[in-house]
Amino acid sequence: MVEIVYNKEEQTEDNAFSGIRLPKNIRQIGIPGGNRRIYIEDYVMTYLKQLANPNSTFARGAILVGECVKAGQDEAVFVSGALAAQNLELDLQEDSFCGETWSYIYQEVKNYFPDLEVVGWFLSRMGFSTEVNDMIVKLHMDNFSGPDKVLFIMDELEGEEAFYMTEGDGLRRQSGYFIYYARNEAMQSFMIATKQESEEEKSPVEQKDEAVLKNYRKIMEERARNARIERMNKRLSGACSVLTIAVLALGIAVFSNYQMLGKLQHRLEVYGVFAMDSEQDEAENKADERNAEGHIQKQSAGKSISEIAVSANIPKYYTVQNGDTLSSISFKMYNSVGYVAELMEANELGEADDIREGDRIIIPTVQ
Repeated sequence: MVEIVYNKEEQTEDNAFSGIRLPKNIRQIGIPGGNRRIYIEDYVMTYLKQLANPNSTFARGAILVGECVKAGQDEAVFVSGALAAQNLELDLQEDSFCGETWSYIYQEVKNYFPDLEVVGWFLSRMGFSTEVNDMIVKLHMDNFSGPDKVLFIMDELEGEEAFYMTEGDGLRRQSGYFIYYARNEAMQSFMIATKQESEEEKSPVEQKDEAVLKNYRKIMEERARNARIERMNKRLSGACSVLTIAVLALGIAVFSNYQMLGKLQHRLEVYGVFAMDSEQDEAENKADERNAEGHIQKQSAGKSISEIAVSANIPKYYTVQNGDTLSSISFKMYNSVGYVAELMEANELGEADDIREGDRIIIPTVQ
């Protein structure tokens, strides 16, 4: 939208409005055309923007006061005051300007703006743009009749604003308007008074707005918390999946290594690199026996069996079998159980020591 700021030092003169005294310091919004002009004071615009704050979830309305100046065919409407109309916290589905409402409005105008008159109304509807519908047109025609009455619509959410004036049987959007800057003590006093009242006690509309806004924030916080939990669950799920895969991979590797070790042991046994313990013990026993027999044969000529056994003094070994005890081994080796003490002494065994299957013990030579 076109915006033009005029020099403060220059007197705003226009041939089309030569008979109307216009403000010196103005800002042009859009391109005003025709013989009708709208001027709204800066304090009034500030106050209306506060009403149209995006935190307001309901429609907001205000009564516009000022004066209408005509010069021949030319007309200028000056909006220099505004009062919030609490009855416009509405969805525009019902008549909001009854006799009681107008009584209240005129009383407020008399209190704060005694030298001004009602020149129109203001409506803020978030997210509904600045277009008018049949209900808005009907409200305007029923309550603000006359060609010099204006309707100012603002949608702060979309950043749009527009002025309308009566033309024929409907409302026509104006192509532009002016914001002017002037000393406006009446509007300043009204804004200060309403601010003090709002600090002491909030209006029902603001209470509703706060409740709705609080509930909305609570919902958004809950959604944000749920989103965080969902993201955390996804991360944990991913971590568990990775850990499960790692454990499976480790198990497969261990099992595979175990199989490889088994195969390696089997091959070593096949190629004779080493034998099982029992086979090795048996082979060693047989070798010891053969050596002992050979040694005895060399020295046994003309000697008795006992003499041979004593003279040989060659240690003999025995591999403990399943179920063996020192008594049974003594009987096997000496045909008597009376040599347990000799077995214990030769193998340095105590009474608390046990022998186990596979142990290789010394069989001492006895008289």
